[in-house]
Amino acid sequence: MSASVKSLAAAKAGADRAAAKAGDRLDRDERHRRIIGELKSNPTVRISHLAEAFGVSTETVRRDIDSLSSRGLVERTYGGAAAPMGREPTVRERTASMVAERQRIAAVAIQAIAPGDVVMIDSGATTHHLAQAIAAAGVEATVITNGLEIAEEVGASSAVRVILCPGAYSAHEKGVYGQDTCDFLARFHANVAFTSAGGITEGGVTDVDSNACWIKRSMFQRAERRLFMMDNAKFNVRLLEIVMPLTDLTDLVVDKPLPEKLAEAAKAAGITTVVA
Repeated sequence: MSASVKSLAAAKAGADRAAAKAGDRLDRDERHRRIIGELKSNPTVRISHLAEAFGVSTETVRRDIDSLSSRGLVERTYGGAAAPMGREPTVRERTASMVAERQRIAAVAIQAIAPGDVVMIDSGATTHHLAQAIAAAGVEATVITNGLEIAEEVGASSAVRVILCPGAYSAHEKGVYGQDTCDFLARFHANVAFTSAGGITEGGVTDVDSNACWIKRSMFQRAERRLFMMDNAKFNVRLLEIVMPLTDLTDLVVDKPLPEKLAEAAKAAGITTVVA
């Protein structure tokens, strides 16, 4: 290649880099809108996922998140961002996100149910996919739930006996909550309980809704096997309230391997972790 051709190639590469940088600047506001939009349907987002979706570097996304965090629009988390503390997308918004990941998790989690088991399932996005899997597989079980849409999904199967909890109805979560719900759950024994939450750290499972936290605790207190289902967007996410320490879990089903320190903490707590 001649010197002049090399010079032209170098000039073009430099121009391309400059154009990319200019595009970065021009697209910043749009990236910010999209990050906020993602957090309306999912409580957390990962920097790596956003960088790939936006076609920019992880450093660019990290700066975006820093900017949004300084304005109180997002909460910075390890490797990503979360909706502002105390704000949770509706269960229908959450159910519509990360569908493939949640379906894989549900397909593995359902294997914990033996024929004739008594199963507790709380209202949630990932548990909604589990309910669909139970109905589709025709699993014979008694399902106790506080979720109206969970009850409708599993109730579509003639093999499932459904027991719906009483309580104060939440349109946001499509479920019932409160002391009456917790007292009702205390009447039963379950072979296995399934739930999820907004985040998991070395210190335990976290969430933003105190009423939902109490339902999760109540179900786990009555179950021999206590299984949490988590997609990778929730890894190392610390939200408003600690639901329970890791030692209260027996099983964890995830869509990707846990980060090293979190995996070590789960192992030390005696949790059986399965990657779907």
